[in-house]
Amino acid sequence: MDKLKIKAYAKLNLTLKILGQRPDGYHDIDSVFHCISLHDELTLSSRRDGRIVLKCNDPKLPTDDSNLAYRAALTLRNLALKRHPAKKTFGATITLKKNIPIGAGLGGGSSDAAAVLLGLKKLWHLEEMSPADLKKAAASLGSDVPFFLKGGTAHVTGRGEKVRARRCPREYHFVLVYPGFPVSTAWAYKNHKKTKNRLTKGHKFSKILLKSCGLGKAAVDISRHLINDLEPAVIPRHPRISRVKADLLKAGALGSMMSGSGSSVFGLFPDAASAEKGYSKISKIWPGSFLAHSVSSGK
Repeated sequence: MDKLKIKAYAKLNLTLKILGQRPDGYHDIDSVFHCISLHDELTLSSRRDGRIVLKCNDPKLPTDDSNLAYRAALTLRNLALKRHPAKKTFGATITLKKNIPIGAGLGGGSSDAAAVLLGLKKLWHLEEMSPADLKKAAASLGSDVPFFLKGGTAHVTGRGEKVRARRCPREYHFVLVYPGFPVSTAWAYKNHKKTKNRLTKGHKFSKILLKSCGLGKAAVDISRHLINDLEPAVIPRHPRISRVKADLLKAGALGSMMSGSGSSVFGLFPDAASAEKGYSKISKIWPGSFLAHSVSSGK
């Protein structure tokens, strides 16, 4: 195998509770991650010169070691060379077609990194590399990367590295809006508001929502349990997010919420037909709109 193509799906945070800051500077979270059909596309081609080359259709995205997908390739190459020191052909050209907005709270960079880890493992025939090895490599790259190794729906805790896959048999339908600006994840976490509501145990929200997902309950049941602790920090600085939320509700969404640290906002709709109808309305107001549905696995 000299070339393969792989999809890197976006995620939504259906719940996101911030439980406190850790000694290492990260924050403990309690969140439900849910993969959706919006995705980046990666083509991985082997190189015999041992180099890692990243190409991208978005000129705003760096293609050096400041890019998470590039760092994922370097990380896996270093692991491969430790196991096979005599082999010097662990090289690849990574062609990334970016569809997931950057700095949008949808996990695009982390999903790309996980896709590179999974794809290069196949391309370089690293059959001896275990899921635990990949998970460790993923955790070294970023908090969200381990989730994207499997995707689907998961209960995510710790700083994001503790991932427990959960059953979610029903397909849900969403309209997403990227309002045209990124939000720094580090800034959002640093400035999140510690209100009384924020002190409520995070697992309460996740547990209820995951139970509804597991039972295949309708979108209206899921919509009652959406929560994001970062909204009170981000919305005052970016009030456009509040307008997007209101417009999604007017377009028929059962609930609307910022995903992750923003800036993207999603609306959860009753079914595919209502989501399509809502998308036709929203896309006329907000050009950066996407129609999406649940996907059962991340890759």
